[in-house]
Amino acid sequence: MKKALLSKVAGSLLLSAGLLASTGASAQTTLTFDAAGNAVFGMTHATPGVDFEDDYLFSVDAATMGWASGTAVVGKTWIDSSRLSNYGITEITFFRVEDDSSRTMLSTSFTTAGGIEFYPMDALMSGNYGFTVTGSTAIPDMGGSYAGTLNLQTAPIPEPATYAMLGIGIGLLAFTARRKSNNKLG
Repeated sequence: MKKALLSKVAGSLLLSAGLLASTGASAQTTLTFDAAGNAVFGMTHATPGVDFEDDYLFSVDAATMGWASGTAVVGKTWIDSSRLSNYGITEITFFRVEDDSSRTMLSTSFTTAGGIEFYPMDALMSGNYGFTVTGSTAIPDMGGSYAGTLNLQTAPIPEPATYAMLGIGIGLLAFTARRKSNNKLG
C-alpha cells in the first residue's frame, strides 16, 4: 500500500515539474492522494471580479485503471446579514496529459444541482491526468475561494488471459445448458 502511494506521489511530482517547465508561469497544483484515494484541492483568489482557470494534476499508476469523482463547494461571506457565495464555479473539465505535454480533453459530467459534482465519463487508464476549474469571484470588491475533494479508485487492468478464461467459462456454461435442454444428446 505504501509503495503504491509513494509511486503516485513521485509520479505526480514528476508530472507537475515537467508541465511547469513546459508551460511557464501557469498556475497548476499536483494532487496528493491519501490511502483511501482522496485528494483535497482548493484556491483563494484575492482579485475581485476576475475569471480564473485553475489546473489540478494527478496520475493513474501503470497497470491500473481508475474512476475519479469529485465534489466542490464555494466560499460564503456575510454581507448585510446575508450569506453570499464569494466565488462561482462555471465549469470543471478533465483532460489527459499526453507525452508531448499537450492535452486531450475528456468527456466530463459537471453538475451544480444539489452541490457541485464532477467526474470523467469513462474510466482513466494508466497515465497523467488533470482537471480545470473555471470560475470567477462573485462579490464586487472582494476575493473568493473554493475547495473540494477528488476521489480516485483504482483497480488492476485485467490481462488478456483473464478475458480468454472468461470466454472459455461462458462457452462451457452455454454448452452444458444446451446439452441439458437437448433431448437428442441424452
